[in-house]
Amino acid sequence: MAYFSQLLTQKAHTLRLPKDSIEQIQRLVRMHQSATVERAPFYRQLDFWAFCVATALAEDLDPREGPSSRWGAKITSTRDVEISEKLGDLLAVAAFHKLGPDHEGIDDPRQIIEVGNCLAGAGCPVVLEHMGSRDLRFTPLDKALTLAATLRTHTQLASA
Repeated sequence: MAYFSQLLTQKAHTLRLPKDSIEQIQRLVRMHQSATVERAPFYRQLDFWAFCVATALAEDLDPREGPSSRWGAKITSTRDVEISEKLGDLLAVAAFHKLGPDHEGIDDPRQIIEVGNCLAGAGCPVVLEHMGSRDLRFTPLDKALTLAATLRTHTQLASA
């Protein structure tokens, strides 16, 4: 069922990441350079954004404070990218978890995306810190995979 992915793309909603991190993020995104996957492990900024959301959820981080329009820079619009069914479902569940079932905007796509933006804003520093580690033996792809494995293990232990 692609309900949430369709709901989130019916209108254009802005996806944002922290303004002060855009240059670092672009170095990790292949779309902005002619780099290999080893050097720029994320194909699109949407992929980096989704990884930051997942990181914030796995680490149980609080969403970044304030409206994302204040601290964030637009990376894309939901009309310009394909929100996969799994990402749409993840965002809906995250909004339900963070806003609560009685929140009046729980089914509002704008609110769901804003929760995603604020989670991405919270997860972004964690991802960038890990990706910027000085261990020269590992490529950025190695670092991204290591972080993903750590988050997965952390999430599995928390749910056990």
